[in-house]
Amino acid sequence: MVREIITAQGSIYENGPANYYKISKTPTDLAENTVQVFLGVRLQCAKCHHHPFEVYSQADYYGLAAFFSGVSTKTSTDFGAIGGDTIVKVIKPGTIRHPRTRKIMKPKPLLKEPIDTTNVRDLRRPLADWLTGPENRLFANNIVNRIWGYYMGTGLVEPIDDMRSTNPPSNPELMKALADDFVANKYDLRKLMRAIMISRTYQLSSNPTKGNAADTRFYTHYNVKRLPAEVMLDAIDDSCGTQEKFTGVPLGTRAIELPDSNFASYFLDTMGRPKRVIACECERTSDPNLAQVLHIANGDLINSKLKDKKGRVAKILADKLPEADAVTQLYLVTLSRKPTAEELAQCQTIIKTAENSKEGYEDVLWALCNTREFLFNH
Repeated sequence: MVREIITAQGSIYENGPANYYKISKTPTDLAENTVQVFLGVRLQCAKCHHHPFEVYSQADYYGLAAFFSGVSTKTSTDFGAIGGDTIVKVIKPGTIRHPRTRKIMKPKPLLKEPIDTTNVRDLRRPLADWLTGPENRLFANNIVNRIWGYYMGTGLVEPIDDMRSTNPPSNPELMKALADDFVANKYDLRKLMRAIMISRTYQLSSNPTKGNAADTRFYTHYNVKRLPAEVMLDAIDDSCGTQEKFTGVPLGTRAIELPDSNFASYFLDTMGRPKRVIACECERTSDPNLAQVLHIANGDLINSKLKDKKGRVAKILADKLPEADAVTQLYLVTLSRKPTAEELAQCQTIIKTAENSKEGYEDVLWALCNTREFLFNH
């Protein structure tokens, strides 16, 4: 996957990985984004001076940028009906000069010697070899840390894309063990995810004790985290038995399947969907705000899904399910569990006091979609 992205060529419409070169087009921007995304290293400071927190120098920065000096883009009208196309192509490498010494920089990996570019037409290929090589522990550590952070709420290194000697992992032994296993399994992401999810650490309860309630770094309990915007919208659709329609893609396309953030959705934007124009992981925000609370509690989107004529409530009424069975179904599709006796009694009271069964079931489903148990991983 990484190799395909780094060495991508051709139309951004015909070759998805080529979109990597759509926004960042200069060698320096590409160098910064590449090491931050794939190595977890923030190299921006080394553009103007020696990195204040690391060993990286300007020579490292511009030596890395030299790998992208032979990449160019041009516009095309082949796909004019859906927007101007961009073609990524390889040209004769240009020259990258050190801003202070004015010396022409040869392509060199971070903290390594310059590579031999004889008979190398596309300088990105040796870069991809170095990036994904088993000896490059920066790559393995970065991927392991990112996947761990996505599942656990916080990374072993936090922020997850700021890996440096002055920001060490909270558990170095664990990171090394995961990275070693990741490399041994030839970068198999499924095996890495499985190793994390079957671990005792991942399966810990989210209920803290008095002694570890404030701990968010050492995984003494599971860190509760809100569902990401796309996952939340898909979860609401699954629960309500509806399908969100996005312009330009077939009905039934899930929010997590959208190829970019250009598909209009007030819900996704309100819930923190990133615009995907910068490499920093901080672009996606998970901080709660009042607009999010109001939109989930009383927004048009969730209300329309509750009342959908082909939705969950409509189907329950059409199937004439017994009240207890209907409430149980609503609990299973939202909270993945059956209601307790007390919860069942409360829901039946809500249904009986409503103007009609339809409104009663809608109220119950609305309440379940607004619970912390539904909105948060716990």
